[in-house]
Amino acid sequence: MSETTKTTGSCLCGDVTYEITGDPVFTAHCCCTDCQKASGADHITLAFYKDIQVNISGVLAEYSVIADSGNTNTRIFCPRCGGRLFGRNSVREGTIGVQVGSMDNPQNIKPAVVVYTKDKREWDVLSDEVTAFEASPPPGG
Repeated sequence: MSETTKTTGSCLCGDVTYEITGDPVFTAHCCCTDCQKASGADHITLAFYKDIQVNISGVLAEYSVIADSGNTNTRIFCPRCGGRLFGRNSVREGTIGVQVGSMDNPQNIKPAVVVYTKDKREWDVLSDEVTAFEASPPPGG
């Protein structure tokens, strides 16, 4: 991917759409219990971009919680269909996490790390080739 790469996506009903220019600054699978409960899945995959890379169209709703790390984690979703699209974490100012599952063309997105493996379900199979952390990665990771 490059600066000219365009990634598009939407919620389930299509009321919210987005376009991203360029590569993510960070990618991860997250196995924390908050992500499991919010998504209904064993883990989620997020690609983080600088705010200026992401152009969002449509009305959004938010729900914030205090994460295990003590940071504020805000989930951003479509108020009509409930499709979770984005996330913000107070430790990563100026970036937005995009749910890879909401992307139309995620083929080139590869997670760099797996976080919160302490909460990972033992039967959730993830690649051993991806660096794993029991909780959050160290700053800058």
